[in-house]
Amino acid sequence: MSENLDLVRSICTAWERGEFRSTAWMHPDIEIVWAQPISPGPTKGVGEGAERFRDFLGTLEAVSFATEEIRVIDHERVLVLGHYRGRGKASGLDIGKISREAALFHVEGGKVTRLVTYWNRDRAFADLGLKDQAMPEESTTPDLEEIWRKSIEAANRGDIDAVSSTFRPDAVWDASALGLGTYQGRAAIRARLDEWMGSFEGYEIVGEEFRDLGNGVTLTVAFQKGRPLGSTGFVELRYAAISIWADGLIERAATYTDIDEARAAAERLAQERG
Repeated sequence: MSENLDLVRSICTAWERGEFRSTAWMHPDIEIVWAQPISPGPTKGVGEGAERFRDFLGTLEAVSFATEEIRVIDHERVLVLGHYRGRGKASGLDIGKISREAALFHVEGGKVTRLVTYWNRDRAFADLGLKDQAMPEESTTPDLEEIWRKSIEAANRGDIDAVSSTFRPDAVWDASALGLGTYQGRAAIRARLDEWMGSFEGYEIVGEEFRDLGNGVTLTVAFQKGRPLGSTGFVELRYAAISIWADGLIERAATYTDIDEARAAAERLAQERG
């Protein structure tokens, strides 16, 4: 097992230097699985695997990997926890703020025969039967950031019910800054979300920033992209949202396309509610 650990360490060391070109560690028939909310499917063989890595890295600049922990699972599998550093070429998004990767290496005969990459570590822990390590100790105070991130995961898998369940039954969502209007009640919010998300193919949201400003007020910044139905090109949108929470549910939310304006408004609101 020490040989497997040494191999994975050497891969991570190269990635930390931003060196992703080498395929020497790959078995000729390596399978690479991208266990992400939106995945193009697994690859088979060094050629396909290397091409997929190039496609992924090609969307980023100044990219490297920060290894946080390496765990030997058994005689064949090694789990790596870490995060990517760099920025999206198109969005300018600092991926270091949102990346919490897990990578499961299957090693045999000194080569990686299978690699499973996870955007969500909890899913990796669950797949490995390590569920106790996936969640922190229970707290009586709702973890608003965790609720927000789980709603993003739900949106990325198309679970509209899970997304809308973060709102109170009588919640108000003001999306007029996006040209979508204002909606009263969970049912109306759900219907509008379903219509909006259903108008895209390859719809994806990436959470960029979460700030709990106190007094039930949060500010979030996210980036979404998708290809409008019938179109060949993708559209991208970076936006902020101010939310007022009560008992772990959103009571009122307002969306902004001007991030600085949203920050200032959120800070004022938190002070006024203090």
